[in-house]
Amino acid sequence: MRYLLQPMTLLVLIPLVGALLAFLIRPARRYIAIAAALGTGYFALRIFLDGLSGTGTSPIPLPEVFGIANRLQVDGLSGVILLLVSGFALLIFLYSFRFRGGPRDDWKFFTFALLTYGAANGVLLASSVLVLYFFWGVLLFTVYGLLFYGRGDVEMAARKMFVLNGVADFLLLFGLLVFIIYTKQQGVEPGQLAYFPGVRGERFALTDPLAIVAFVCIAAAALTKAGAFPMHTWIPKAAESAPAETMAFIPASLDKLLGIYLFVRLCYSIFEIRSNLTVQLIFLTIGAVTVLAMVFMAIVQKDVMRSLAYLTVSQVGYMILGIASGTIIGIAGGLFHMVNGIFYKGSFFLAAGAVRRQTGESNLEKLGGLARAMPVTFFSFLIAALAISGVPPLNGFVSKWLVYQSFVELGRTQPFFLVFLVVGAFGSVLTLASFLKLTHSLFLGRRPKPLEGVKEVSFTGWFPPLLMALTCIAFGLFAFRLPLRYLVSPALSASVIVPLGHFSPLAFAAIMLVILSLGFLIYVVGGSYKPRPRKVFLGAEELTEEEMHLSGPHFYSSIKEIKIFREFYRFAEGGSFDPFHYIEGVAGVIGKTLKRLIDDALNAFVRFVRYFSNLAGKGFSLLHTGGLSFYLGWILLGILILILFLIRGGGGV
Repeated sequence: MRYLLQPMTLLVLIPLVGALLAFLIRPARRYIAIAAALGTGYFALRIFLDGLSGTGTSPIPLPEVFGIANRLQVDGLSGVILLLVSGFALLIFLYSFRFRGGPRDDWKFFTFALLTYGAANGVLLASSVLVLYFFWGVLLFTVYGLLFYGRGDVEMAARKMFVLNGVADFLLLFGLLVFIIYTKQQGVEPGQLAYFPGVRGERFALTDPLAIVAFVCIAAAALTKAGAFPMHTWIPKAAESAPAETMAFIPASLDKLLGIYLFVRLCYSIFEIRSNLTVQLIFLTIGAVTVLAMVFMAIVQKDVMRSLAYLTVSQVGYMILGIASGTIIGIAGGLFHMVNGIFYKGSFFLAAGAVRRQTGESNLEKLGGLARAMPVTFFSFLIAALAISGVPPLNGFVSKWLVYQSFVELGRTQPFFLVFLVVGAFGSVLTLASFLKLTHSLFLGRRPKPLEGVKEVSFTGWFPPLLMALTCIAFGLFAFRLPLRYLVSPALSASVIVPLGHFSPLAFAAIMLVILSLGFLIYVVGGSYKPRPRKVFLGAEELTEEEMHLSGPHFYSSIKEIKIFREFYRFAEGGSFDPFHYIEGVAGVIGKTLKRLIDDALNAFVRFVRYFSNLAGKGFSLLHTGGLSFYLGWILLGILILILFLIRGGGGV
């Protein structure tokens, strides 16, 4: 009982109690959610500051199960992510305060969001595999409930998420069981994630078959949670129906934090991924394919939320590349990219949600010209777009640069690692191209007539994405003074020193400001000279302004006509890369097979009963001849048996 009011316990209990209150006191659900986020955030900040000061937080023991010690415990890595989760949850609840539709049932969002929040904190505080798996399993059901709040085909999105993550959870369970066996063999405290002595200095090599199986299964579950290819397919589907705040909270941020957190645990705290080149190359390839395949899918989408969903998944590839490199620079880069992703992904999802809220549209062909009507939303979206594309001096550039540096370091001895550097750089170019299309389609160009009355959203609608966008700027300009020093380095318990050459974010920002100021001056001065309109002809026919207009959604439509990409898109749009269809197919075959086996067994049983009944009937028919003497004989035999029974019973007494 004395541990009930400890900060770590309250990180789990406050959101869970808040969820119960939001369900029971529905008119106050929004205030309850914000109060729960503030209270939880306070304790997360206390734990984080205690970690920075070196004081630390004492672990909370839990009952031992199957000889495995269980406790709630925090270190530098989990302390940082707890703080990020709490801060982001507060912004999401603030965004949702006056910005939600369907007031009759939006209590479901706050209830399931708080449950998800509490379970996520439980995952981050788990020191043993049993506690981790319990909270990880709870997340499967809370996220399922959260996805059911939306519009359109929410059931399919939720079902797809449940199936894919359910399979991954089975892999996680199997991997954790193997991990328990392996740690017992190694003579360390069994089933602990990172807290047994000497693991950080003496990580397990991926040479033992048990170690390889445990690593691969747990890593597969972690990357499924993060949304890596090919287990990502529920995210674009959910983007079609789920509210923007749900997309920002779950697939864009919380799932990424938890999945990458577990992957960092594996590659940095427990196992040495560089000890097995084959395993390392497999995960590096998954990262590279995730980067390229998802960007190519995003670039041809005509729905803003689906496009953002694919771009969100593509960034997981950079995190995997950095962490799977196995170098301290790469792991720091992957972790920093995860931190950055919270801000730019949250910003552009919430900004796009504001546009969808004000216009009722997410189809790019029906949007455009909203920059003047929604200037704050436009600014937030633009900064987030530049940050995710890795444009200096924003935060996305620094984290990607760290990842690239890791492959430069590895390439000095093994040049084939430079292939992953090229893939990452090419992915950034394509990401920028995708956001040029999105920015033009949403905010630039001509505004459709139905959108002429659109206005900026309220304070709670524009403040959270704006704050996240400003954080992208601050984390880029002061990357080594703020996030790398106070977030990434404490998380890894190591100093991150990267040779950036002569690049200075502040100097670059100053040069950019000068160039932009000159450009604006030229624009203002040039605006005083009115251009003379000229007629444009094609084939002796004059083209109208409408005919000359290039719609944003069609910027890259021709890419589908290239032969190699045509086949790729045909397979992708047909569901060939979606494991959900294969799982569904296998489940269908197994179901039909079991049904046939059960039917055959029941039919065989019925035939046996029928045969036995017929046989017994024939036997009894032979005994019934119809003669009086025959029946009297049966009666006398029965009386004789009864007398013998009574005599035997009496003798026993």
